Amino acid sequence: MYSKDYEEILNAYKKMHLEGTSNDAAENTFDGKSLRFFFKPIKYIIDKTKSQTLIDFGCGKARYYYEAIEVDNKKFNNVLDYWKIQKHTLYDPGLEKYSIYPKDKADAVICIDVVEHIPEKDVINFIDNIFKLSNKFIFLNIACYPAVKSLPDGRNVHLSIKEPNEWKEIISNIRIKYPNISPYIICSTNRKKFISLF
Repeated sequence: MYSKDYEEILNAYKKMHLEGTSNDAAENTFDGKSLRFFFKPIKYIIDKTKSQTLIDFGCGKARYYYEAIEVDNKKFNNVLDYWKIQKHTLYDPGLEKYSIYPKDKADAVICIDVVEHIPEKDVINFIDNIFKLSNKFIFLNIACYPAVKSLPDGRNVHLSIKEPNEWKEIISNIRIKYPNISPYIICSTNRKKFISLF
């Protein structure tokens, strides 16, 4: 499905998940913390589309699916409790416990801070596969700046860094094949600055 480079990078991620990096201990490495910025917008789209099922594609260690969260001074057991999703699938090939590719489509497919980690030659195919898994909408957040982490070979972990307008063109071309799927795409130009594309 993907290039040899993708497979080699995936093996590096498996190692980082287990051993951590120079910046983070293993338990905090790719733990899914970026999802916190998007609790509310994803909830809004879930409610608007009456979505009942969800895939988190590239969930990392999926911390907020297990930890209590607080939104607008209200406490929830976890993010699923807040979203009111009936069925969910966590997928991340970098972790054995989440490495089974989703068998069924879901109303919502979310992919937070993952696309930029995919090699250039694979990124269009990767986004296309996210569209294929959705019944109603996809929600992507894509970082458009270098990360602080590096791969063992010295490359920045953000392998596909593009300007927001470049991502808009790429996704506009892909979405033509999926007229019934609504894309919600947010680009991060730094850790706390976001630009909505769709």
